[in-house]
Amino acid sequence: MNTNLTKNILRTVAIGMGGLAIAAGAWTATAAPYVPTDTTTISAQVKADLAFSRDEERMARDLYAAIAARYDNAIPFSTITKSEQRHFDSVGVLLARYGMTDPATGRAAGVYANADIQKLYDSLLAQSKVSLTEAYKVGVAVETRDIADVKDAINTATQADIDRVYSNLLSGSQMHLQAFTDATNGLVSTHVADGTQGNVNRTNSPRATTGTTPGVGTGVGYGTRGGYGANGAQGNGTGICITQ
Repeated sequence: MNTNLTKNILRTVAIGMGGLAIAAGAWTATAAPYVPTDTTTISAQVKADLAFSRDEERMARDLYAAIAARYDNAIPFSTITKSEQRHFDSVGVLLARYGMTDPATGRAAGVYANADIQKLYDSLLAQSKVSLTEAYKVGVAVETRDIADVKDAINTATQADIDRVYSNLLSGSQMHLQAFTDATNGLVSTHVADGTQGNVNRTNSPRATTGTTPGVGTGVGYGTRGGYGANGAQGNGTGICITQ
């Protein structure tokens, strides 16, 4: 049978899922009260992809948090760190839901079960310490790799809830990549704190039309779930949020 057809059939019969139960503000996740009926259809590759994604999202979170701390809470690192936490949590919900071992259990920030991710973290952290400009390049590298990995995982998974999470991760990573790319081109706030002017210069940016939802933030803010401000529109809140 055609692979895509098989995948569509499995998605069609998959049980509709409720929202993910993610603990707001905490760096932990709470599994939704749900027992899957199709655990036997999860291949070894899908399990490996989920475990890898858990470590990869945690690596991005830890790396951005370390960079933000080094450079006086610099954005977009300080804001995207929060989004990476939600990505990490959402994958954690799936691990618990499907009875998988969590590779993050008992490991401190910057320490990973996956040797490749550990090596990548160490290398990128060293690069980020050179300068803030190099740190922006680190963000571009992380999100570019994450997008490629998530796309591969989506092509493998057949469960509707897993695909939904991966789709959300992909959307978020694409917005993060845009933010870091802008930063490398000088389109980044010089300072941001709660309730202060963000001064994000996007009005004359050729990318100002990206997204569909007006930015939530001062200056010409990055949007919440809709992406960047519609046609570079003025944000209508306070602070700046770069989340999915």
